[in-house]
This record gives sequence, structure tokens and C-alpha cells, in this order.
Amino acid sequence: MANIEDNAREQKVGLKCPQCGKFIHTSIYELITSRGLQCPSCHLQLTIDRTKSKPAIDALRKVKQAQDNLEKKSHFNR
Repeated sequence: MANIEDNAREQKVGLKCPQCGKFIHTSIYELITSRGLQCPSCHLQLTIDRTKSKPAIDALRKVKQAQDNLEKKSHFNR
């Protein structure tokens, strides 16, 4: 039976490139901290508008904090 950590690792985080359609793999941490992403296939540079994206970035921070808390508790309960 898979545990919560395995499920979290299996989830793909990212988006499809608007130019070539390939998947741009990223992480919640990268989305919170970076100014942009680059498509590994066509090398399109995507810029994250931190002002317009503030509500989404704030929500991602909460998700990351919840994941970190869950990971700490799961290690504590072993």
C-alpha cells in the first residue's frame, strides 16, 4: 500500500509549454522562489509575474508548508 509521501512524489508538478506542448516539470518550491521557467525541449523562457501571481504564490506557500509539516510528522511517528 502506498503511503502519503509516495503519492506526493508521484504527482507531476508543472505545465505544458505554450510553444511546443512538452511538459515542463517543476516543483512547488521552484514556483515559489524562481522568476521563471524554461522548457527543456524548445528552451522557451517563461517569466513569472510575481505581482499578478501573488495570490497563487501565497496558496502554493501554504501547500508547501502543509507538505513540510506532514513530512516532519511522518518522520516523528516512526
